[in-house]
Amino acid sequence: MSCGKLLLCDDHPPIRAAVAYIAKELNNATDIVEAGNGAEALALLERHPDIELVLLDLHMPGMNGFDLLSELKLRFPSLPVVVLSSDESRATVIDALERGAAGYICKSSPTDLLAKFLEHALKGNIVLPTGLSSGAQPANDAGLGSAAPQGVAGLGLSPRQIDVLACLLRGMSNKQICRELDLAEGTVKNHAIAIFRALNVSSRAQAVIEASRRGLPVGGRRS
Repeated sequence: MSCGKLLLCDDHPPIRAAVAYIAKELNNATDIVEAGNGAEALALLERHPDIELVLLDLHMPGMNGFDLLSELKLRFPSLPVVVLSSDESRATVIDALERGAAGYICKSSPTDLLAKFLEHALKGNIVLPTGLSSGAQPANDAGLGSAAPQGVAGLGLSPRQIDVLACLLRGMSNKQICRELDLAEGTVKNHAIAIFRALNVSSRAQAVIEASRRGLPVGGRRS
């Protein structure tokens, strides 16, 4: 997956300009639309159904980023949302992942690393601060991780469970996955249990972190 249209939501125009510049340098074909607050972001998403990725600041006037993230996952469940924030605390990163974020980029990252993060996000990959899975490094030591990607091979998941995993990584709830894949809720829960067991995790945030370590893509587009 390569992102064709990106929504950049941040209340600081210089930040939007800098991120848009980097994104264009990475792929000049990327179409970028910008919003300065949550209301503008929701309106733009209604007008641009072909947006494939949202980069979202957490701290904005009016509707804060967490509330907007929840609203986005309610209205556009399969649309990947990557947080772009100056808040580098581990608790905030975990909270964002639990609410459905498909990745988290720290604004304080050096320019070259920020560009690398954006490149991975635009390609549909999960991006997270280095050391998040082990806690060995603070969250502000942002990086792409050093573990060799392991992919989905070896997890022992069925093709349908891999479909459910892809939905989980896009931040979809069990009920939303039911509608997306036309499955009974009990079936989705059973698949989710099997996925968590295969990844050796116990929460959605841990699943995203482990998927990042294995090099699994977010994939998919919103309906």
